Amino acid sequence: MIEVLEELQKRVKDNKASVLVTITSSRGSSPGKPGFKMLIGEEGRIKGTIGGGGPEFYAIKRGRELMALGINFVTETLVLRESASEGGNTNLREDGKIEIPSLCGGEVTLFYEVFNPANLLYIFGAGHVGQAVARMGKLLNYNVIMLDNREDILGEVPPTCYNEKHYADFPKLPSEANAPFDVNTQGFALIVTHNHLNDMNVLHYLYRNYPGMKYIGLIGSVRKVKEAVAFVNKELGGGVDFRNLYAPVGLDLGGNTPDEIALSILSEIQALKHGKEVNHLRLDYGKFL
Repeated sequence: MIEVLEELQKRVKDNKASVLVTITSSRGSSPGKPGFKMLIGEEGRIKGTIGGGGPEFYAIKRGRELMALGINFVTETLVLRESASEGGNTNLREDGKIEIPSLCGGEVTLFYEVFNPANLLYIFGAGHVGQAVARMGKLLNYNVIMLDNREDILGEVPPTCYNEKHYADFPKLPSEANAPFDVNTQGFALIVTHNHLNDMNVLHYLYRNYPGMKYIGLIGSVRKVKEAVAFVNKELGGGVDFRNLYAPVGLDLGGNTPDEIALSILSEIQALKHGKEVNHLRLDYGKFL
């Protein structure tokens, strides 16, 4: 089953939700035996098997439910009720075991390990605002990746602010084919560098290489945001889809200290993540492009 574990490792690296199902015990005529493994994604079975039939049908459905619920570990014992068909009704017994229809009888115990994707937060700029967002992001269980082109500033960032930190030469990003870090499009990106040129270059880099990100936030005045958006749109040949751009970044909460700005930004990200309607500061880019 090494291929199942290799595929799981790849999916975790790619930040894709996955469930690893392992048979820990079995008895009777169950086709699945202890040690059998199956990998499940949001789309269904990915690799491996726990013997097919009723138990596998049930485990795929149950694994997808656990992903949605955000539960990490579950153990269940299935009692296989002999039936001419599989995939019918299940029954929770008084002893806590789950009775399911199956072509064969027996009993099998399943252990589910749920690997939900991390909330990745890329912060381009490790200044006062970037660090404030990072601190608050860590409290909200975001996996924080900090990037800056000032090695001295990066060196001063407390380890409690980030999961990873990288040096990135912002002025060169648009012209570099390969940056020294990977950006996962399932993550959230925030641009808060220490000057406007860097902000524009990072925005250009993200829309050239990762246009499908969930969220790209850009700090700045309305004038500077318009200038940056127009620059990127022109550099990329026009017609850029900026629907995932939140600029000026944040919600209209008031306040201008780094912590207040961080609260505004993370409130916006949280609202987006949970599908809430809120009062954004962002512009309607279609009106001036």
